[in-house]
Amino acid sequence: MVPMLTFGELQQAPSRHQELEGDDVLIAAGDNGEVLVREPQRKREATVVFQHETIQMMRAERVEAADKVAGLVGAASLVVPLRKKPESMWDNITVGRATTTDIVVNDPATSTVHAHFAIDYSDGTVSLEDVGSSNGTFVNRRQLQPHAPVTLKSGDCIRFGQVVFYYVTNSMLLDMVKPCS
Repeated sequence: MVPMLTFGELQQAPSRHQELEGDDVLIAAGDNGEVLVREPQRKREATVVFQHETIQMMRAERVEAADKVAGLVGAASLVVPLRKKPESMWDNITVGRATTTDIVVNDPATSTVHAHFAIDYSDGTVSLEDVGSSNGTFVNRRQLQPHAPVTLKSGDCIRFGQVVFYYVTNSMLLDMVKPCS
């Protein structure tokens, strides 16, 4: 059974994170609407950095992104694991209005079967593909071309119809809910 958790419940009891069984998640956006976590890619100049400094910089960027996402969701925001229902008849994790989809989105602007997620277990990447929806699927405000999968990054803003979510990896979710030390 898929756990029904809110972001606030996870913040109050971080140990409930175990109920997600290591799955990446979608977190419903708060009142802010569709806000991008990542800035547009900018050209980087070559620098010489030692390995331990590189690791520290990568960790700081990940924590910064986690903090941004945490600021864009509310305590009542649903945390939806990317998981197939046991009775699912689909090959991938489906999203749509139909009760037969793995992730049901109750929004009239969302198609019956709107999009699907595919997880590559060999490298852990997650991709999203619009399956010909009426109102489109958007990642970071860019509309996906139907049947052309796009690889997601943690913190990506996803819109199905009028409903906005943030894609969050399991490790980023831990950064977002673990108690400050």
